Amino acid sequence: CSLIFLSFFPLAPELPILERQNWLIHLHYIRKDYEACKAVIKEQLQETQGLCEYALYVQALIFRLEGNIQESLELFQKCAILSPQCVDNLKQVARSLFLLGKHKAATEVYNEAAKLNQKDWVTVFSFVRRRSAIT
Repeated sequence: CSLIFLSFFPLAPELPILERQNWLIHLHYIRKDYEACKAVIKEQLQETQGLCEYALYVQALIFRLEGNIQESLELFQKCAILSPQCVDNLKQVARSLFLLGKHKAATEVYNEAAKLNQKDWVTVFSFVRRRSAIT
């Protein structure tokens, strides 16, 4: 009987170790349960030797919310290294640089992000808005 049941309802595929707990990280983050989120992130980063981009990204967001902009920047830079074609990572690097007062560096990163995705109006708007804030 159980074999028939399994043939109609196959088991869900097991997620790769890099992504195994992303759903739980996301759940804690959107519920603003940052302490639980950080605990899961710590576990996930230990399991993946620090190579889980999503865990790094969310940890960087939490650091920035807590006012740890430099630490946030470093984690977003790691994300950009892990996934160099990801425009979102570059935008977060640029935003952190801007918050640290490194406007020229932020401008360069926004330019790089805009080159990767010229149709992304958010990148262009963010760049123009931040550029006008410094002048």
